Amino acid sequence: MALKQRLLYLSAQSTDPRSLALSQALHEPVRDTIVEIDPMRTSLDYETVHDAVCDGWRVVHFPDQRGSLDGSDIEVFGYQFVLEKLDQFDD
Repeated sequence: MALKQRLLYLSAQSTDPRSLALSQALHEPVRDTIVEIDPMRTSLDYETVHDAVCDGWRVVHFPDQRGSLDGSDIEVFGYQFVLEKLDQFDD
């Protein structure tokens, strides 16, 4: 078994780690896997980024806090946090 990095992308309502999570994408360290949204799923793994941190995830990227993109052509869906957790995986 090898220690590998798991990545969890959580989009939240604000830059506050305690704000409500809007979406998630979990990237597992397994070759040839894809990340899909399950339309049958009714909840996320964590309600907030803080909940994920309490479960052992570490924040490795905080969302840009310089302000919104008002007036731009880019639509932002929440504020994205990137978290990591190291776990044992079979090779």
